Amino acid sequence: MRAYKILPVEMKVKDFNLSKDALKRLAWMDWYFSHGKNAEATCRHFSISKSVFYRWKPRFSKYNLATLEGKSTKPHHLRQMTTSKEVIDLIRSIRRNDLEKSKYEIQAELKDLHGVSIGYNTIQKVINKYPELTNTFHKKKLKTHRKLKIARIRAAKELKEKNLGSLVQIDTKYLYILTSRFFLFVAVDCKSRYGYVRAYKTISSASAADFLGRVIAYFPFPIEAINTDNGSEYLLNFHKLCTKLKIPHYFSHPHTPKENSRAERLIQTVEYEFFNYQDDLLNDDLDEINRRCDIFNVKYNQRRYHHALHYQTPASYVQTFQEEGRYTVL
Repeated sequence: MRAYKILPVEMKVKDFNLSKDALKRLAWMDWYFSHGKNAEATCRHFSISKSVFYRWKPRFSKYNLATLEGKSTKPHHLRQMTTSKEVIDLIRSIRRNDLEKSKYEIQAELKDLHGVSIGYNTIQKVINKYPELTNTFHKKKLKTHRKLKIARIRAAKELKEKNLGSLVQIDTKYLYILTSRFFLFVAVDCKSRYGYVRAYKTISSASAADFLGRVIAYFPFPIEAINTDNGSEYLLNFHKLCTKLKIPHYFSHPHTPKENSRAERLIQTVEYEFFNYQDDLLNDDLDEINRRCDIFNVKYNQRRYHHALHYQTPASYVQTFQEEGRYTVL
């Protein structure tokens, strides 16, 4: 915090055009002069070494605050490219004719067709130097595709603990039974930890939409919002169903599983505490697997005690929450 005691009263300190580092050093000097010129106390206050403070104190002039600006380390004379103009023009000509050509392809063409041997790093420097050689086509197409995609809206943190059904997290996990691979969809309410799992043979958006319909029918309270990752199964049919039911669909950031952490934790629970012990599951029949999923759903919601719920089951927590009148429809 500045004390503004460096300059005489009749002079105004115009420090708005100083850099961030210079303003920081100005705060050092201001504090130094307003606290009895105690250098040691100043260093302790700002957590800087004495050598740093005494390096800037002799430079400082209260009539020229620009003396607190650091000197540029940029060399006065920069190295220039030694490549001949003829080779540079040749590289520019090849690149202009085909902007998709990489520096490696240009290097090979120069050597085979023109007998010019040059490093690919030099070719890249030439491409970077001339803006017309930059391939902007992919960036334009990327912007076009982004306009067509579903908006990635992020869920607010307070939705997790706001109400029953205020945020339900959904995720998918591979499930291997014998030699077959299935896809296990899981859903969990962030507030009550009420969960639901079901297996599918495909990881399509149609499977995800069917799962969402079953979750809505299974949960004893309405779902107000849904959070998923950015998987393709949560687009198209799944997102259309969310839009049709007027349920906000939130997405987590890419490569950020902690934003869908409670669904990730439910996946570990169903895998480690249930399916790892299904030794009598001797066939890969989907109906039989989903019958086991129904058994797990009952166990998880009605008989498994949760530490996060102060050792209540999700079903008893929901019942208590509703009976106490704390549950409100958003």
